[in-house]
Amino acid sequence: MARRNPIHQDNAEEDVNVTPLLDIVFIMLIFFIVTSTFVKEPGVEVERPEAVTWDEQRLAKIIVAISATDEIWINKKQVGLAEVRTEVEKLHVENPRGTAVVQADVGAKSRLLVEVLNQIRDAGISEVAVSTLEA
Repeated sequence: MARRNPIHQDNAEEDVNVTPLLDIVFIMLIFFIVTSTFVKEPGVEVERPEAVTWDEQRLAKIIVAISATDEIWINKKQVGLAEVRTEVEKLHVENPRGTAVVQADVGAKSRLLVEVLNQIRDAGISEVAVSTLEA
């Protein structure tokens, strides 16, 4: 009867194959990348007005900012009022289910806010919210 070497037997049992573990980790990484949503920044900081009543918007994918000097910003790019509709239409094609949020500064003109809201609605987005701070 041949004797088995106990040293070789222990090493064979201690060897762990991590390839399936790495496969699972990479599959999970791909899953989280595909299912994650990215928030696009408007490109300018605004001081939002306070509101007593508010409702949180979860699927806001299009963010338009109006600065205190009445500049309109979308995706870190300043645009004119005439360009708002085309820029919003481009973003709406990327994510048809998303809604739009307008961040208007306290010092921005109300008339410009209304005109921007109309441009967004003309682009085909019916759900538009104005961003405020909780009072």
